Amino acid sequence: MGRGRSAWALVQPIVSQFARTVVYDRAGFGPSDPDPSGRGFSRLRDDHLAILDAAVDGPAVLVGHSYGGPIVRSGALHRPDITSGVVLVDEVNELITPRRMLAGMRGASLVYAAQMLLARVGLLRWALSRTYYRRLSGPALEVALDEESTLTAAIAARDEWRAFGESFTRLHENGPLVPAGALTSISTKRVDDEDARRERDFMSNAHLELVSLADDGRHVFAEGRSHHLQFSEPALVADEIRRSVEQVGVA
Repeated sequence: MGRGRSAWALVQPIVSQFARTVVYDRAGFGPSDPDPSGRGFSRLRDDHLAILDAAVDGPAVLVGHSYGGPIVRSGALHRPDITSGVVLVDEVNELITPRRMLAGMRGASLVYAAQMLLARVGLLRWALSRTYYRRLSGPALEVALDEESTLTAAIAARDEWRAFGESFTRLHENGPLVPAGALTSISTKRVDDEDARRERDFMSNAHLELVSLADDGRHVFAEGRSHHLQFSEPALVADEIRRSVEQVGVA
């Protein structure tokens, strides 16, 4: 939530070696205009559908990280004719109760407020280079910092967060969103012990439950604990995308 296409800067070059790739910025990030209609889930989903309609003309594997997970699952349900597979990267999952999910994200309001303050005083670029984008370098890092250290991007991130609670509650009440076909879910290994994980890790438990509901589900644990697997383990993410692409015959 609250990041642009640069979140895929390490994964996309790998995937582009075996498949055509499309990444995009949600409204308010990068060159995408802000959305005066708000940043609730339906607007995020509609943006995603607009990209699919404009840029995808054949079978595709949709990939989403975090809040992008339910967005691409909803996209797959709305565009089944062009969706052959879905890969979810430590996604936010509506099988979790809103109370538990929001408790797990406590402190987010302060983070997004701090980003706006840092953007206003010209320090967000420095902060992002040492936190979220610390694993990038060269032109990819410069693009990420140029585009996401702006006040416009900080406002877009805050607006997505402000709409999240109500949107997630609605998703929970109406879900789960389970598209047809191949579905892979990658979970961060937040808890090492398997028994303790089953008891305490509500995120991976939800991922496992969703996979069990899919026609052709696969679940994979990452090696580390970072939520941002596309930075910490880009090869794993790319390998699972490759597996899905080969499985469903997308090129």
